[in-house]
Amino acid sequence: MAKNKTFLEAIRVTEELLNDVIFMCESRMKSTYFTRRGNNKMDFNSLILFCLNFVKKSIQLELDDFHKLLNLPDVSISKQGFSEARQKISPNAFMKLVDVVTEWFYEDGVINTFKGYRLSAIDASILELNNSERLRTAFGFCENKTKRFARALASGIYDIENNIMIVSKITRYHTAERDVAIELIEKLKQMGLKKDLILFDRGYPSRHFISYLHMNTIKFLMRVSSSTLKEINESKGSDQRIQIKSADGEVITLRVLRFTLDSGIEEILVTNVMDEDWGIQEFKELYFKRWGIEVKYMELKSRLQLENFTGDTAISVEQDFYASVYLANMIALLKHEANEKMTEENEGKGLKYGYKVNTNILIGKLKNSLTLMLLEEQPIKRTAIFHRIMQEISRHKVPIRPGRSFKRNMVLKANKYSLNKKRCL
Repeated sequence: MAKNKTFLEAIRVTEELLNDVIFMCESRMKSTYFTRRGNNKMDFNSLILFCLNFVKKSIQLELDDFHKLLNLPDVSISKQGFSEARQKISPNAFMKLVDVVTEWFYEDGVINTFKGYRLSAIDASILELNNSERLRTAFGFCENKTKRFARALASGIYDIENNIMIVSKITRYHTAERDVAIELIEKLKQMGLKKDLILFDRGYPSRHFISYLHMNTIKFLMRVSSSTLKEINESKGSDQRIQIKSADGEVITLRVLRFTLDSGIEEILVTNVMDEDWGIQEFKELYFKRWGIEVKYMELKSRLQLENFTGDTAISVEQDFYASVYLANMIALLKHEANEKMTEENEGKGLKYGYKVNTNILIGKLKNSLTLMLLEEQPIKRTAIFHRIMQEISRHKVPIRPGRSFKRNMVLKANKYSLNKKRCL
């Protein structure tokens, strides 16, 4: 992660955007919204901050607590009033919050890389929505013989080495993953490519998609099946060059790697990285890093309770989604600083294990504190809040045990809220 990029600086970047009148004007659904001061129980900034305050309990309870936190006038807002007011804000406001912090992060910092590449992964995840007719209409659904269930598709490009979701999107459930991936890469291009190497699972490879990546000079590593392309099926070497033809007839040189996993299953990877110093073992370890995006989705769904949406409209679902991505990136910045501090404090102590902060505790401590820091105008007081949080989360550390692995359980679970996965919110 960038050495000179701090959590407090990200707070400052966010606060500047929130207080930008142009941001407010571009983020409202109509030009007449938020023009009359004093008529709204919650103004534009209060609505944004409330949505960023890890809202997961009963909305009315959360509103009452938020009301006390901000020392607002005695007249509180109702759940219905909030639901109506939030419809005035475009989800683009929360997308902009994500983008402005992400762009700041990559602006001039020295980030962690993998052999000189910004290493990222693209993957999609299915989101469970409140099963209402309007959300089924807005996002689509899955169905069995008797019922339809509202679902959406989330996809993102995740920087594995820096724990940052660079770009993301929530879209209709049946949208093709490759189509969303192209949208995300196009946005990545607009933000500026930085010698990117992207990892893909086996749902992405196709002749057209590989041609698209080649045309945009993006390095990639993909897991494939032998039936993906004829040329791959015909290659039998453990590390072999092949050539495929794109849709427009251009010849593309690729590298196919084959090896056997501990389970006895043959793994096939395809890449356009031709560096001779990278052998099968290096690519095997590289592809294993793709698991990082799976962990990030687990954090979003479990710890940040992404699917615990606070509204029943398409606007509220999109607001919650991008608010959660913003919070996940802010958590990553704070976690990095806290872990660095912990490493420095433990240096030379001869401990059996290294230690890292407890992410669950960190998230729980950020509720309310993030809002207070964004509202605090005096840097000294803002810094004091930050140091208080750092002291609290530093007391809750967990050992890093290298080499641990757990069997992935793909069966249906009987208890969604198990005792060893208690929520922080």
